[in-house]
Amino acid sequence: MKRVIIFVVAILVSVAPLWAQQAYRTEFSVFDTREDALRGNHAKTERHIKYEPKTIEVVGKVEVVGQKFEMPTAWSDFNVYLHIQNTIKAYDVVVNEQLVASVEDAYTPADFHISPYLRQGANEILLLLRRSESLELNSGAQSALVEQFRGCYLFAQYRRHIYDYDAQIVQVGKTLQLELDIIARNDFNFEEIVQVGYDIYSPEGKLVDYAVRDMAVAGRSVDTLRIRTSLGEESRFLWSNGKPHLYRLTLYTKRDGKPREYHTFRIGAGSTTFADGKILRNGKAITIKSERYNARTTYASALAEIKALRAKGVNTLCPDAPQPAWFYDICDGLGIYVIEQANINPILESDNRKVGGTPSNDPALVGEYLARVKAMYYRTRNHSCIIAYSLGGTKAGNGYNMYKAYEWLKSVEKRRAVICRSAEGEWNSDL
Repeated sequence: MKRVIIFVVAILVSVAPLWAQQAYRTEFSVFDTREDALRGNHAKTERHIKYEPKTIEVVGKVEVVGQKFEMPTAWSDFNVYLHIQNTIKAYDVVVNEQLVASVEDAYTPADFHISPYLRQGANEILLLLRRSESLELNSGAQSALVEQFRGCYLFAQYRRHIYDYDAQIVQVGKTLQLELDIIARNDFNFEEIVQVGYDIYSPEGKLVDYAVRDMAVAGRSVDTLRIRTSLGEESRFLWSNGKPHLYRLTLYTKRDGKPREYHTFRIGAGSTTFADGKILRNGKAITIKSERYNARTTYASALAEIKALRAKGVNTLCPDAPQPAWFYDICDGLGIYVIEQANINPILESDNRKVGGTPSNDPALVGEYLARVKAMYYRTRNHSCIIAYSLGGTKAGNGYNMYKAYEWLKSVEKRRAVICRSAEGEWNSDL
């Protein structure tokens, strides 16, 4: 126990914002079979393990929780990721006494690539739960009302794998077109062939297109396969609030001629844009009837609550911070719009525009602001329900950090509006 105390003190003395191993990508994990991917059932997935840490020690105001993990020899050719959510407090990720990441945002789910810190046999994965160094950024957000660490897990992908994807179905004239970018990762030292496959089914369950492609990916790098293919003249399947039609897209890899590592998700056809101060869905202005909403409990409860809001005429939900992945699945399926928001929720006492006068105008926090905006954007960018992105709450203020956050988000998001709710007429807000 003394060793744990000494180690924790050493970590806390050296701790600083650390995002190097955080995986900014679409939130997903893979399944061993197509059937399990369709059901979202990990019970039979070989390389998917629940992470349920228990308290080991309390050192001052820091609670040390952890779980031991026995890594099989067969996992040596796999990348292992740790998915963390519902921590309640800020945390440091520590694997085998090595600091992996320091996270100030307890609200946004995150993935961490922990393979470099693992060894064959016994491993220990710790979280050091502590007071956030950026506590003021969380003060205006509603917290979840679920048990701590619910939804945390470990999963592994082969070192040649689908790392991320960007998918949309756009209308070109009368024709729908799939625009799919598959980002493949090769963590071997030399160039490898990564075989990736996909198939897409219409909302009526008809197979529309499929293919398997070979990608030559250099060692220790990623590459992108861009697919553009017609899905036919099916404008009747455009996704909207009143007609939430969803296509089913499945991605997988092949090794030794066999499909592996399936991932299935549902996507709506059409586009969300903005013009003249209005948000447009499929070229038509949306009359927004919004309500603040955070999915604070379970899937079943949230589904019932969102259906009730829809019955009242609400068509747009505005969460305080990024939500569980299943929240966006619900909204995609029900045709509910979402204005996604980064967890930047300070409650300002004043609008002090001096440098450092508020968190949003303190350059020392620009890394934290950008980390929160990146985490928000990448994990949910493929969901049809998201019609705009908000940089933070209404009392977040404006300044250097919001300018930089707006510039970064506009550099990657080319269609949907980026909103700074506290811009007060300045240039860094589209609406």
